[in-house]
Amino acid sequence: MNRIVLVLALLLALPSCASRAPASLTPAGVLVWQANEVTVGLGTLQHVAIGLNEVQVCEPLPCRPLLSTNNTGIVVDAVTDGITALKKVPEGWRATGLAAVQRIETRLDAAGKTKLSSYLAAARAVIENLK
Repeated sequence: MNRIVLVLALLLALPSCASRAPASLTPAGVLVWQANEVTVGLGTLQHVAIGLNEVQVCEPLPCRPLLSTNNTGIVVDAVTDGITALKKVPEGWRATGLAAVQRIETRLDAAGKTKLSSYLAAARAVIENLK
């Protein structure tokens, strides 16, 4: 549980400490920085999903992952596709990042949406607040 709280705190802190590219960057550098920040946000979301899948809930028996393997796969696939698209078209960083989050939200089942809602909101906030 401490791990979950730590990751949530990290996701919520990212927009406030890294929402603007350093002033010393060229326009091309700013673009790369923005695409990288989206990649980090999506990667963090993927790590959360994998971590929640590793947590076992055993009440009631039988034991099962906190986040289902199917929901974890949805997150991993969407993040992988999003990062692949960012590498090909970095200037579309905002649209690509938000599309990946939207794809996850659309495909998760009700339990997955409940467990990941805060993390999805945090990832969306990171992407929307980048400048």
